[in-house]
Amino acid sequence: MAANPLDYEQAGELKFGQVGIANLRVRTLDPGRLGAEMAERVQRAPKLFARAAVVLDFGGLSRCPDAAQARAVIDALHAAGVLPVALAYGTREMDELSQAVGLPLLAKFRASYERDGEAEPAAPP
Repeated sequence: MAANPLDYEQAGELKFGQVGIANLRVRTLDPGRLGAEMAERVQRAPKLFARAAVVLDFGGLSRCPDAAQARAVIDALHAAGVLPVALAYGTREMDELSQAVGLPLLAKFRASYERDGEAEPAAPP
């Protein structure tokens, strides 16, 4: 009996590489305001922003949002036409938030504005 060639092939090939992805530094938990601002950006530059994948960075806030607040922001961004795909690194609270909202936590994701002198966040546990 001949072997099936599919028995030796991977069903999927996983590779890690650099991906150009936007970091959205959230400065307000007002989903209406943030959604309207992003909708305007999508309207002005649809080829750049429409269905753009973004990493949400809540590090610009005085405290970590709760899951309901984060979901409201995520929903507003979806309605505006952008796609939140992950949360930026952070504290244990941010890790818990990422699990609560069902988005991965990119622990090593750093935007260039943070390399220019802002304080380092607490390392994940």
